[in-house]
Amino acid sequence: MADWMPPAESVDAALLPSLRLGNARADDLVRNNGIAANAVALHKDHIVGHLFLISYRPNWRYLGMRESAAKSFVDEVEAAWTEYCDGIFGEMDAEGKRTFTEFIREGVGVHAFNGEIFLQPVWDAETTQVFRTRFKAVSPKRVDTPGYARGNRQLRAGVETDRNGKALAYHVCDDDWPVAGGNAGPVFLVFCRPDDPRCYIFSSRLRTDRRAVPISFIV
Repeated sequence: MADWMPPAESVDAALLPSLRLGNARADDLVRNNGIAANAVALHKDHIVGHLFLISYRPNWRYLGMRESAAKSFVDEVEAAWTEYCDGIFGEMDAEGKRTFTEFIREGVGVHAFNGEIFLQPVWDAETTQVFRTRFKAVSPKRVDTPGYARGNRQLRAGVETDRNGKALAYHVCDDDWPVAGGNAGPVFLVFCRPDDPRCYIFSSRLRTDRRAVPISFIV
């Protein structure tokens, strides 16, 4: 114990300087280690399974409905949900790849080793389908301070906050392929302005004041 003398500092000060390295190590571990990759796959299977179904149970008394009418309403809602969220062409995904179940499985997997999930709702004005809301998954690695700078009191690790700590905006690195890592540096986009809340972050594991902590920090 005499040699164990950690400094008294905030979680941000302790972890944010190494956040990019921690995320890179977590990604490398899950990508190249069979045991870690299988652990994440089992984690997704145990929590989500092969199909994520809705179980809609509205308070029909509060809605002013009769119980018989509420049952018919539930059937219609669940049918519409299944059509929208589990379509064969991934209609709810802006990239046209994922169903709702696949979104949840991916989110659970990413959360398992990165500690956080970013999701951006998108309005598709060109579609002819009934539901025009789409969703775009955003990699946590793309959320960072512009120019990968250290930041300041109101901007740390890509999250811009007010004086009370409320998140005002998330700075997301744009796709600069094939010149990734060039001298010019990537362009950072801004989401989640107070008048344009389009990006959501979900996290429940150990976190800093701004960001969640990757698995490589706690194993």
